[in-house]
Amino acid sequence: MHPIKKILCATDLSKDSGHLLSFGSELCIRFNASLLVFHAVPPPHGSVARKIEFERGGEKQKQMKIAHDKIKEQMATCTIKWESAITYGDPVLETAKKAKKAKADMVMAASLGLSEFQQFFIGSVVGDMAQTVMCPFLVIPQEKTVPGARHPKLEFTHIIVACSLTPSDSHLKKHALAFLKHFDSKIHLVHVMESPLNKNVVTSTSAPYEEVQRRLEETLALQLKKMMPGKTKILHGVPREELALYAKSHGIDLIIAGIDDHPGRIIPATTATLLRHLPCALLTIPINR
Repeated sequence: MHPIKKILCATDLSKDSGHLLSFGSELCIRFNASLLVFHAVPPPHGSVARKIEFERGGEKQKQMKIAHDKIKEQMATCTIKWESAITYGDPVLETAKKAKKAKADMVMAASLGLSEFQQFFIGSVVGDMAQTVMCPFLVIPQEKTVPGARHPKLEFTHIIVACSLTPSDSHLKKHALAFLKHFDSKIHLVHVMESPLNKNVVTSTSAPYEEVQRRLEETLALQLKKMMPGKTKILHGVPREELALYAKSHGIDLIIAGIDDHPGRIIPATTATLLRHLPCALLTIPINR
């Protein structure tokens, strides 16, 4: 089981950020971990002259002082061990640098709830973070962090482990077991078949299509059961679509999925789409391919 002893909570200090920090505190209580509240003051948009003025004219220091005071105010009632860190620079790169330097076991952030149209033009901060932060990255959907949310308490009652049925699943298993222990979760081991025949699992045959499908599903289901205790499910179709549909129809609170751990690589389509639409919380785990 992978120990989680330090969690970095990356906050933009927006009006709803206090809810994210509350979730981070609760997560630390569950895992008996310490909390690092992190904020990066972003450089201003515009000309080089504007950035120089921002940095040398005192505005940079002013914004960092405001961030420090906001964090202190939001964490005033927190009873766990925590510390804060404030830097200046690109939030994605600064978060990755701080997580590595602090040896964080997990980074968490909230989605901004951008529409698909907005993401097309300005991109997704959490999507960029998932590619840049080289440790488990937990994204909380925006609707969980806004005031008046239906379920303000952090709950991971039902968890999907998005299995690829490759050795990389072992990375997902370690974290699934950690959540299972501390949240008493129900695990759903899910694999999505994109094609009717996987030659790595079942050899080609002239048997009828229905029989080949049945044999393949039985083999895949057996592999899932060997992985860890939990409900097993074989789905058919496009993984990113089927996982989202399954999550919504089964009241899933968290999806654990793998992500390429090589810097600069493009996120696999399945994880990228889940990050954009977030049917529930999503934990991406760096894996070796």
